[in-house]
Amino acid sequence: MLLKLALRNIRRSVRDYAVYFVTLVMGVAVFYAFNSIGSQSVLFDLESSAAEKTFDMVTYFMGLFSVVVACVLAFLVIYANRFLVRRRRHEFGMYFMLGMRGREVSFIVIVETVVVGLASLAVGLAVGFALSQGLSFATASLFAIPMTRYQFVFSSDALAATLACFVVLFVLVGLFNLVTVGRTKLIDLFTAHVRNERNVVRNPWVCLVGFVASIGILAVAYDRCIKNGLVMFDEQFLLATVLMLVGTLLLFWSLSGFVIAVLTRARGVYLRGLVPFTVRQIASKVNTAFLSLWVVCVMLFFAITTFSCGMGLVQAFTDGAEAANPYDATLSAQIIGEVEGDASSQDARARYLEENYPELYAEATAADWDLGAYLAEHVPGFSDAVSQWAQVDTYEVAGLTFGDLIDAAGLEDAALGREDVRDSMRTQQVQVSGVSQVNDALALQGLDLLNLEENQMLLANNADISAQAAQALAESGVACTVGGRELTMRPEVADFQIQDHMMEATIMLIVVPDDVVEALRDEGAIPWTSVLDVSYVEAGAAGDAALSEALAKAYPAGTELPGSLGEGYASGEVSYERTLWPVSQVITRQDMMDQGSSLRMLITFLAIYIGFVLLITTAAVLAIQQLSEASDSEARYRMLSRLGCDASMLNRSLFVQVLVYFLAPLVVAACHSACAIVAMRETLFSAFGIDATSSIVAAALFTAAVYGVYFLVTYFASRSLVRQAVAVR
Repeated sequence: MLLKLALRNIRRSVRDYAVYFVTLVMGVAVFYAFNSIGSQSVLFDLESSAAEKTFDMVTYFMGLFSVVVACVLAFLVIYANRFLVRRRRHEFGMYFMLGMRGREVSFIVIVETVVVGLASLAVGLAVGFALSQGLSFATASLFAIPMTRYQFVFSSDALAATLACFVVLFVLVGLFNLVTVGRTKLIDLFTAHVRNERNVVRNPWVCLVGFVASIGILAVAYDRCIKNGLVMFDEQFLLATVLMLVGTLLLFWSLSGFVIAVLTRARGVYLRGLVPFTVRQIASKVNTAFLSLWVVCVMLFFAITTFSCGMGLVQAFTDGAEAANPYDATLSAQIIGEVEGDASSQDARARYLEENYPELYAEATAADWDLGAYLAEHVPGFSDAVSQWAQVDTYEVAGLTFGDLIDAAGLEDAALGREDVRDSMRTQQVQVSGVSQVNDALALQGLDLLNLEENQMLLANNADISAQAAQALAESGVACTVGGRELTMRPEVADFQIQDHMMEATIMLIVVPDDVVEALRDEGAIPWTSVLDVSYVEAGAAGDAALSEALAKAYPAGTELPGSLGEGYASGEVSYERTLWPVSQVITRQDMMDQGSSLRMLITFLAIYIGFVLLITTAAVLAIQQLSEASDSEARYRMLSRLGCDASMLNRSLFVQVLVYFLAPLVVAACHSACAIVAMRETLFSAFGIDATSSIVAAALFTAAVYGVYFLVTYFASRSLVRQAVAVR
């Protein structure tokens, strides 16, 4: 009998359970789908170990963030369940009056929790399974690899994690229900339906002052945020964060009183239909729930910003990977270290190397700093792995900085673009490369060659962060003396990549005639960096393996060699020993593409995962609060009906209440997010030439879709409550 009663209660309260059920289904679905990503690797042909490690890394981070997500969902489910229990207190009191004992009422509650939990788990897992199959195609797109053997993949690990998480969650909900019902007095159960929240009425003039103050505080916070650019976690960032939180809290505290003060003076608008009732209902709820609205607004801000900026970061770090890696691999030799002696002397670096690493200096000098010829002679298997190569040496011009060129050109700071860029550029030493070596690298890419007159120099730059400064300097036609010859800057900026890199990174490199480089070498200059761009005999992962094997045999990792750089020089484990010369680092196209895919996949999925969970949390909290308001106001709607208000008037009033309550925190959060996006656009997105418009639009549509579902569920559930209340005479 108790089992039948519990099932009948569920059928009778389907609409009451709507928000609770939808939240559980969405939570289960997204939890399973994103924890199943690691199982999708069986669908793809992974050519490199880096690609295989990507799935392990993403699985690890998804599991890590799933702990946080589980805690958020636990709070959300218990919060939603609290509304259901609160609404049914009168019903529980009736059970006790009919002679049921506490354990029998508890049994009914437990059965309802189990049935709803199992139903939501079943539906959520079905939706999650379908979603995970969609994520397989998304993963293939992010990795830019074919799905050669598509099949339905069911992740037992994700299933176990989901079941474990939500079983614990339902146990907590069941215990919460038992404690709530067991501790409530009978008189409280019978009077619960007539209790209402106390209406808080604030002085409108105080609210006006508070509203104006909140706008001022937020304006200052926005200004600080944009100036900081959200790239430095300094005092300015901390101040902007605190001001935003305080301003938002003050805004919601004063909002209802301010709006009432304005509307009551616009009598042509206020004294129409049920507008007074609607405004007072909204104001009453905002006055008593301004703290929760503040929390919801902050969470919405994080959700929107996480999704939109996350997608922008994906573009920043992964777009243009093909253009940034035109060679199969780049081997670099970087003569680093503190240069002792006269920094304005052209031979200072050579003297430093000779004094500190005499064996390496002698060997490099004997090879005339020719990396390709040296490796072909001293590294067995190098010529078998590499078919062609081109070397580009870069030399620092002693005593000449870009600040000197800027001053000579008479350029204003405004012409150079961003402040941080021009300040850094002024102290940067001028770096030059010979035109023949640059042409060799261009030929390796199949590009047109450069042509320089004997008294010309050409500025090369393909980084967006310094594009404005490069263009201004080139157009100035500035002249300077390099290697004893006066050179004049050509008016155009060359765009090419001289090495493989994670992004396009030819920054303010000056190409000069070959005899100018020879003059610098005659003065004692040695390369500041040398890059050897190579083409493989066998492209892709096989070529990477052949090159790595050849270097490992010639320079085994852990061997003490002259100029060894140690493990801390560059990220990642390698099988060869890094040295100042001939090989400090190897960057391959395959590795860069795999790393870009890894980063794209990780950021995309985390942004969607975290953003989605935060969105359903905030939307569900708003929905539950609005349903509670509708339940508490049943007597008011009943009275309005008796006074002659028809169903359409009541529904319109209810629709406006729900809409305003959902939109208020969303609009404020959208303004905060817009400020954050503008700040990041100025500092990060523009630096990498990223247009974040598509990400912002996607975030807006994503938010609107999730918010729209909860808004409609809330409105129809609230309308059902009002209809039931009006039907009682």
